[in-house]
Amino acid sequence: MTTISDIEKVLAKGAYEYLVIQYPEKNKSIDIVASKNGNSSRSFILKVSEKHSYQSKIVKDLKKMATLSGAVPILIDDQMDEEVINDRDKVLVMSTSTFEKVARGEKIFLLKTRGGIFVKINSKELRKRREEKGMSLGEVAERLGVSRISIYDYEKEDSYVSIDVAEKLIDLFGEEILGDVISDFKIEDKEFENEIENYKGIMSVIAKKLSSNGYKIVKFNYTTVDLAATRDDKKFFFCLEADDVSTSLKKFNEANKLVSKVNGVLVIIAKTSKNQKTYEKESFIVYTPDDIDKIEDEIN
Repeated sequence: MTTISDIEKVLAKGAYEYLVIQYPEKNKSIDIVASKNGNSSRSFILKVSEKHSYQSKIVKDLKKMATLSGAVPILIDDQMDEEVINDRDKVLVMSTSTFEKVARGEKIFLLKTRGGIFVKINSKELRKRREEKGMSLGEVAERLGVSRISIYDYEKEDSYVSIDVAEKLIDLFGEEILGDVISDFKIEDKEFENEIENYKGIMSVIAKKLSSNGYKIVKFNYTTVDLAATRDDKKFFFCLEADDVSTSLKKFNEANKLVSKVNGVLVIIAKTSKNQKTYEKESFIVYTPDDIDKIEDEIN
């Protein structure tokens, strides 16, 4: 079974910058945040599979953080087929060996969905090769047994086609027309509803205050941060104090690692002014329920 250490070795070999997230200790949605040379298609939010990995809330947390950071959400599961990426509700599931190829920058062109296995086609390369051969859209369509408009769509933007169609395209134009599942993968943040109603207590007060200032609220359940708020290019992440100072400091330090990788600002919510001073000594931005109104100065 693949471990976090195994994935670290893959990333280190590929000269990635990465951080291992170690909180929470159980049912954690994010294990590693990694990036390479500012390349968004080679920035990953990773979870190494365990028996709880497919819980919907864990997968959803992984996807939410990837959306906020612009990274690719990846779940490592060695039960997956080699050189095939599985799309599980916009989280990409793959084996360790497939991830090794992804980390090296190799193309992975097979995508498995609920509808079957499809092949990614590079639209620009397809058009280039077709024009070099002097073939019309109609001629290619006839050779493939599809409509002319289908060929037009393949060339308009990167598309997924059946294995049968892909094989015919390769016969005509070569393997260069194969695309890469990872290269332009993205999740639209419109997939997430504003989660302002999903909080209680002080976090509910904060969520409403942020929302009234035009921020979209994102709730986390299995991540070291509890709430995220985004507006334009601003991203704030909020952490509520845990049961004791020691656990809280571990939570906040791990949150700081995560937030630093996704270009956000971390805000701590302490329960008392005494604890507030403790956390401020560690250079955190800290508020208590008594001074929560001052958060507006922070976010505007």
